[in-house]
Amino acid sequence: MRVALYTRVSTEDQAREGYSLEVQRTYLLQYAKNFGWDVFCSMSGRDVYMDDGYSGGNMDRPALQRLLFDARNKQFDLILVYKQDRLSRRLKDLLGLLEEIDSLGIGYKSATEPFDTTSSAGKMAIQMLGSCAEFERNRLVERVFPGMVVGVKRGHWQGARYAPYGYRYNKEIKKLEVHPEEAKIVKEIYAMYISGTSTSRIAGHYYNLGIPSRQGGRFYNKFISSILQSEVYLGMLVWNRRRYNTKEKTKNGEGKGYKYVNNDPSKIIEVPNTHEPIITQRDFDEARTLLKRNRTNGVVRFRNNVYQLSGILKCNECGGNYRGITATVNHRTKMRRPWYRCSSKGIPHIKCSNKSVTADAINKQVWDIVEVIRQNLHVLEELGDMIKLNASEPEQLYVEQLEDKDALLKKNIEKQKGIYELFSEDKINLALYKDRAELLSNEEKKLKQDIKAIQLKILDKRNSVNLVKATQDFLLRLRSTPDDRQLDYLVKTFMRIIFKSIHIQNQEIVKFDLNEPWKTCYEEGMKWLKTSEKTTIQAIPEAKARRSYVCFCAPSDAR
Repeated sequence: MRVALYTRVSTEDQAREGYSLEVQRTYLLQYAKNFGWDVFCSMSGRDVYMDDGYSGGNMDRPALQRLLFDARNKQFDLILVYKQDRLSRRLKDLLGLLEEIDSLGIGYKSATEPFDTTSSAGKMAIQMLGSCAEFERNRLVERVFPGMVVGVKRGHWQGARYAPYGYRYNKEIKKLEVHPEEAKIVKEIYAMYISGTSTSRIAGHYYNLGIPSRQGGRFYNKFISSILQSEVYLGMLVWNRRRYNTKEKTKNGEGKGYKYVNNDPSKIIEVPNTHEPIITQRDFDEARTLLKRNRTNGVVRFRNNVYQLSGILKCNECGGNYRGITATVNHRTKMRRPWYRCSSKGIPHIKCSNKSVTADAINKQVWDIVEVIRQNLHVLEELGDMIKLNASEPEQLYVEQLEDKDALLKKNIEKQKGIYELFSEDKINLALYKDRAELLSNEEKKLKQDIKAIQLKILDKRNSVNLVKATQDFLLRLRSTPDDRQLDYLVKTFMRIIFKSIHIQNQEIVKFDLNEPWKTCYEEGMKWLKTSEKTTIQAIPEAKARRSYVCFCAPSDAR
């Protein structure tokens, strides 16, 4: 029997004697050897799936996701862990994992506990143990939260990864320190706004200067407004203002999708004079007063699912997105109509003259393209074997890239261990150690992000058979119910499946990019239209040279 071994430690677990990754690995390997099982692991250079420094309440763990990926592809018959809580400390996540593993026909066993999924009694015991693991995790949260409160009251910044713009985090004293270059910009922002410059013009000023934000992107209105409203620039810490409500999900939320809600004012902690201020109280109060006075009500839109093409419509002139808006077309009857407009409109520093387009007009052009695809679905049947082969087997290129990244990550971990050993033996000074450790740590994060991206590509590849079938069924359904309003949400979803992007110029589609295999269907349909005597092909004037052609589809009976 093929068995996959999974190990995990968090920072707290590492402090416990006998709970290290190596102890878990050695025990599990010996356990598998005693039963004569073959150990399987697809991670390059490893014999176990290992997550180092990840909480049991976090499901986004690289090795765990790789384990589940291999489980879905039936690479092994049993998952073996050292203890139940190594897999998850949350009962909901644990039961979800066990249910998926069971549906795949794969067993699960804890090496140090008499629990497995081969019997109903074992399943019940696992659920009871999972409840205990979740209880322990909740107790950990209860112990951590008071410590965070004490830290805030001492002026310690909570969240070292997200120091506000204008400051940087000093890990040694756990406080914020002024970043001179960014602090200068913060002061300029307050001065410009108080003197009468709008947030959009301020954003445009730094946009034109080419000054990037800390993440490397551009300054934008919301970023400027957030700076003008944050008490952190007064030298004050404000903590626990908002939280994620895990009992309420966002509308159409993907993944966790929890709502971010305001806490009761009594739970908010404000601590003044914790770090050096950048802005005076007078300037902050004046800016806040102006913000309240200048605030306007947002535009009331149609229900969101009317805009079936939002997210894929692009401006061919400036590259911005086309967004859905509504406009009154009859002031007497108050009749309103949905439109799409370039998102750059109203931003002074971006000059874009591209016209808005009604939703009806652009929908008609898009459905002409979809009609060509729909009438050529037979191409999928002709290419069926190739599609199935292409979708069921991941591209070797991705697999090789994944192995290369795994090897680089392993080398990175070894380098981090080596640099720490040099520091612990007083062979290098603290400053050099911190510089090297930070570089290696950033490299490790980047490698883990790359590995996750490649894994997602392989998953997308293997799932494409179901995608093809689902889209075929959807396009066929449109023949019987093309105007059904209940299909709005489905249409919006499948537009993103069919199209990568659609570019608009002067209210017309000038170019578009399709996903496969729909691109093949469209190209085959256009070949037929070009050669058919029953189809008229109209050449495009030089002014619209970027659009290849306009097709007038013949009726299906004529075909």
